[in-house]
Amino acid sequence: MQIPSTRSIRFPRGFLWGTATASHQVEGGNRWNDWWQLEQAGRLPYASGDACRHYELFEQDFDLVKSSAQNAHRLSIEWSRIEPAEGHWNVDAINHYVSVVRALRQRGIEPLLTLHHFSNPQWFAERGGWHASGAVGLFKRFVERVIPHLIGDVRLWLTINEPTVYVKRAYISGVWPPCAGRSPWKAVRALRNMMSAHRAAYAILHRARADVLVGFAHSTPWVVSCDADRVLDRLAAFARDFVLNRLPYRLLDWWRPSRVFDFVGVNYYTRSVTRWRLSGLAALVGAECREDHHGEPRSFNSLGWEIYPCGLRETLRRMARFGVPLIVTENGISTRDEQLRARFLQQHLRELALAVEEGLPILGYFYWTLYDNFEWTEGYESSFGLSAVDRLTQRRSPRPAAEAYMRICTDNSVTLENPTSIDS
Repeated sequence: MQIPSTRSIRFPRGFLWGTATASHQVEGGNRWNDWWQLEQAGRLPYASGDACRHYELFEQDFDLVKSSAQNAHRLSIEWSRIEPAEGHWNVDAINHYVSVVRALRQRGIEPLLTLHHFSNPQWFAERGGWHASGAVGLFKRFVERVIPHLIGDVRLWLTINEPTVYVKRAYISGVWPPCAGRSPWKAVRALRNMMSAHRAAYAILHRARADVLVGFAHSTPWVVSCDADRVLDRLAAFARDFVLNRLPYRLLDWWRPSRVFDFVGVNYYTRSVTRWRLSGLAALVGAECREDHHGEPRSFNSLGWEIYPCGLRETLRRMARFGVPLIVTENGISTRDEQLRARFLQQHLRELALAVEEGLPILGYFYWTLYDNFEWTEGYESSFGLSAVDRLTQRRSPRPAAEAYMRICTDNSVTLENPTSIDS
């Protein structure tokens, strides 16, 4: 007979507990970027509009963060607001972001600031975007302009968010701006430029402040083969894992080998079960298999991503090989089932706690996201938030999972339930 017993795993002192947002998804009115232009032209399925009006309501939002016992918050600045036309700098926008990070500091909340989170100035897009030859220099100039204003209040930095996701959606599937069709060659150039831009920003930040920690946020699905006995499935899984998980770091090593990240930003959501198919890119990197033939039934979120909690710990173990600290910079679920959201959070934090217990150097965890917002080509149909947002009144309403997360943030520990065997 088995009865449940519990034990708690405490996290290190100063562990970062937070949520994450991105400028275009929450601010509203980002009229100068490439997303807005295509939204207004009807070339994207949804328009961001007012979003969550975070640009105006950031103080209120940070009060919500503070009241939820979170001690950190990840956010991004919007390049297109700061440089709405090439070479023209909006001082008011720069001062706004200074006020934003200071509002976090005033509440005792550690900012983790992202310099680029998917959206680009429209003028940058018109010059060819990230696959153009001058992209790195233009991003470097932007970073050099804003860093002196923000560096005193921000110690933790992410240069680029999910470069592999960006190039996949923009140049392979072609569903994100520039929405100009598919081009694997442009994808390769764009990814190379983004990694070079990271390297340049890393150097600028370290020249500006000695104690900064700089990384980039990397989407890290846990990739496995559909049929481990099938050679082609294993090869496809290896290729997919290389492209999605290892290629950005290899690009940094191949061109100029040196350590240019102080921590690894892990964005973990799902497992990718990979099957080889003789069809297009599936012949190179496989295709997703969604069948239940891996021992247990599989469950998926509303976007069709598999829910696979133990992949988080496996991913953290793998990323620990770089020998630098780890931060879970995104982890969350899109669902309207609040019991499922709470269960997702509990299960993933259990894996996080076990990873900490193993001794992995994890500095923090950021749930995606603070509240429901504009989810790119999913619009407002997707629901990742710990709080709901009334689109008419902009009222934020915490969900049950937010209360569970608050208890964990307050206690700085996770309680695990373990079965104990006794004689019957």
